[in-house]
Amino acid sequence: RGAGKMNGNHNIAQALVQATHPGQAASRPSQSRDRVFITILFAVLSLFLLISLLVGTNAYKSINAVRTASDETRLGLSLIGNSIRANDATDAVGVAEGPEGSALVLTERLESGVYETRLYAYQGSIVEEYARADAAFTPEKAREIVKSKRFDFAYENGLLTVYTDQGSTSVALRSVGGGS
Repeated sequence: RGAGKMNGNHNIAQALVQATHPGQAASRPSQSRDRVFITILFAVLSLFLLISLLVGTNAYKSINAVRTASDETRLGLSLIGNSIRANDATDAVGVAEGPEGSALVLTERLESGVYETRLYAYQGSIVEEYARADAAFTPEKAREIVKSKRFDFAYENGLLTVYTDQGSTSVALRSVGGGS
């Protein structure tokens, strides 16, 4: 009788386990398939996240490169415009022959002598050189302002416009009115 009672208790225990944990009654191959599916799903999601991260990083680098180039362009044109504004005085703006074409010459008369800020094209850049008025052009000592093969300027109705590969900048000369 004792063995029959144990067998009956075992059946009851098995029925309780099946009622409370229905998934445990599943066969071993089904559990193995579930684990493989979960592993593959995890791998696919991880790969997707990695690809998303790489695409986002490349997009950021591209956007940042465009922004940096735009900033450099604005800075170069601003430096040209500010150099002209800073030296704007009566008879201060002139033209001379530079190493590679016309140079915009901004003359400054000081107690110690006459100096020039010279803006001109040299080897694919617009450069700025500060020297005594009687000194020859020395592009090796000039400071690069912006990369540009083009450097033209025009003066019309009190407005000096400088053209480069990056665009143009215009400065209304105060000296046209007869003072600085």
